[in-house]
Order: sequence, then C-alpha cells, then structure tokens
Amino acid sequence: GRAFYTSSPLATELYYFRELCERLRMAARFLVTALVFYQATGQEVASCQDCAAESGEDASFLQATKAKGPHIEAAKGGLYIDNKNPWARSAKKRYNHHRHMHEKVVDSTDYSQDATDVYEKVKDLSLEERCPRVKIMTLDEVQDRWNEAFADFQQKNKADGTKAYKEALEDLKADFADALDNAKPVIVKGDVPRQLGWKAADHWGKDELSRFLGDTTWQRTTFNYPDWIIGLNSRTSLKDYLANHDSKENVFLFASENGCSEDHALKSLVDTMRSHFAPSPEWGYPPEACEAIIAVDGIGSSHGFHCHDPVWNTQVSGTKHWWLLDPFYGSNIVDSAGYMEWGGAPKLPNSNKTFEFPNGCAMLKEVQPPEGAIKCVVQPGEMIILPDSWMHATCGLTEYTIAAGGWLGGTAKEDDKGAAPK
Repeated sequence: GRAFYTSSPLATELYYFRELCERLRMAARFLVTALVFYQATGQEVASCQDCAAESGEDASFLQATKAKGPHIEAAKGGLYIDNKNPWARSAKKRYNHHRHMHEKVVDSTDYSQDATDVYEKVKDLSLEERCPRVKIMTLDEVQDRWNEAFADFQQKNKADGTKAYKEALEDLKADFADALDNAKPVIVKGDVPRQLGWKAADHWGKDELSRFLGDTTWQRTTFNYPDWIIGLNSRTSLKDYLANHDSKENVFLFASENGCSEDHALKSLVDTMRSHFAPSPEWGYPPEACEAIIAVDGIGSSHGFHCHDPVWNTQVSGTKHWWLLDPFYGSNIVDSAGYMEWGGAPKLPNSNKTFEFPNGCAMLKEVQPPEGAIKCVVQPGEMIILPDSWMHATCGLTEYTIAAGGWLGGTAKEDDKGAAPK
C-alpha cells in the first residue's frame, strides 16, 4: 500500500514517479478525447458534401504576415472561407476529401508599384511586342474558321433539336479553341467589344459603370492554393472595391456562371450587366445560357496559375498581364486517372517542385516565371481565346480592369478532367 512507498528514499522516488506517469497518461487521454470532439464538432463533419464551413472575419484570412511573397497559412478553425462560387464547389467535390483542413499558400503582398512600373514600360508597345509568342487573329478570321467548322458539322449532324444534337454542338464549341492554332491560345486584335456591338464598349468605364451598378454588390474573392478562386465572407460594391484599394491584398471581383439555376445571387448580378456584353460570338454560349464570366481587377490583384475548360475573355477596360503554360506542365493536383484537377499549381519541368505563387503579380519583378511561360499583355478591345487545360495566371496593371466572356461549350463541365499528363 501507500505506506510501502514512503518507507525509504528510493521507495518514495518510485512512488512519485508512478504518480507522475499516471497523471501523464490521464492528460494524454484527455487531449485525445478533446481532439476527437473538436474535429467531430468543428472541423471534420462526416456528412460534408461541398467542404463548406463557417468562416471568421476576412481579415483573419488575409492578414497573416506582410512578408514579401507567398507564405503558408496554417489550417485552423476560422481561417477557412466558405467558397460560395458554384464552379469552385463543383471542382472541390471531385477531390473527395476535406481540403479546408490543409495548409494554404496565400499572398497578400501589395504589388501595385510593380504593376505600375511594368505598365509604363508596355503601354505603348504594339500587340506583336506585347504578345510575341501568341498567334494574332482578327475577329473576322475567327468567325470564318467557325463558319467552316459549323458547315462541316451540319453536313454530319441533322439539326433536329434533340439532346444528342445539342450535346454534339456544345462539343464542337468546346473543341473550337483547339482548332484555331493547334490547341494553343490565340489573341484577337482590334476593338472586339465594338465589333460585337456591345454597350460595354462605351459604358464600362470605371465611373460610369460604378454609377450604373450603384449599391449592387459582388462577393469579394481572392486566390490561394489549393482552393483556387475562393469567395470571402463579405460583399462590396464596385465603387467601394476601387475606393478601398482592396486589390492591394489580392482581392478581386469575379462572376463565373455554371447555368441559370446554380446560384441566384450570382445570376442576379450578371443579369444586371448581361445586356451590356451581348451578343456573344456565334461560337460561344448565348447570353441566355448563363455561362458568362466577368472579371474585375484593381491594380496588383491576380489569379495565380490554374487551369480549366476552354474560355473566351474580352478585355473591355484596363490592361492585364497574362502568363500561359502548355498543359504538358501538369499539375500538383490530379485525379485517380492522373488528369489535372482545377486549382492545382503547375509542376516545374525536370523537377518535383511546383510553382505555388498565388498572386501572379509576383512574376512582374520578384520571381522568374516557370520556364517556357508565354507572356501576353492584353489591352482594351482585345480578346484571348484559351483552349482546354492551359494553365494561366493574370495580373491587373491598371487601377481598374474589367473583362467579359464565357465558357466554350462542353457537356457536364464538372466531369471534364482536363489534359492527361505527358
């Protein structure tokens, strides 16, 4: 009994050692129990369908550290921001695990001065000088190529309005970007918005569009790895976004549709502006299909490298820097078959490393772009047509940039897997 352990100095030491071990064992059991309870109630919900979680204030996600360049932000409760963007939710479902438990690579550095410096160097360059490795076409040339492809399609497919016909037509549009320059991006020169007859050509200046939209709000969005474009837990008007210089913390405004029934708030926002960028090109989705993309950036805000289905993107106002990577670079996030998933960072050639810079503006001065990256600076009126699975990053070079476009065909985009690794 207890008296035995107090009968000698050695016995006393053994007694206290045994007591210490017992207390450590009980403490360890308590910690394990607390951890399991914490995960079950707050972090790992077994029935999670889209990895959504309650979020804290935006500041907790963005402030972290002001050190230059990207940094790791530990996965903690409250840091995860509920991504309300339907296309991002769809992509996240394909991972089949709870990504909000992972560390995130974020970059809230202010790159506005770098953007200003680069803009001053490129603003007077010709398109050939700004995009030396991208094929340049006119809108008429692109339309002629579509007319040829569609005429051939009509000879092979009966226009009977059936589901099979509609799906075949969508696939034709999805493949059209590949047909323009051997599956490489092209840039369309000229004043494309005016050629298409868009109201946006004359009415999407910063001040006029801000007045037109008034108190209409956008979800504030940013970019990180591995979440890709992610919706923050707050909304803002265009006027306030620009006045508050949110872009200096890599916050931008982004609307990307995935059908008319996917997100009511998103559709309502786009409906406010839809007539301004109609009609769509014949080879794009018509406006009523709700497959539009609108991107607003301030100076220094950016989408890091990512890939997705083919798109067309028309710069209406402001200047934006693009970096493009061929799909053969591959991604650090792939599915079970080895295909690229949305949101992954590019793998560097001849290396096991990935290029995880969530703010592409870092490539203006601070870091070298990946080997083989194609640079292209897009000015107002010009359009980029981006084929499937091309990785790309962007950076706003001016105080205000806005572009409009949309997805290019393809049935059931959630199931598309992008390019196979080579």
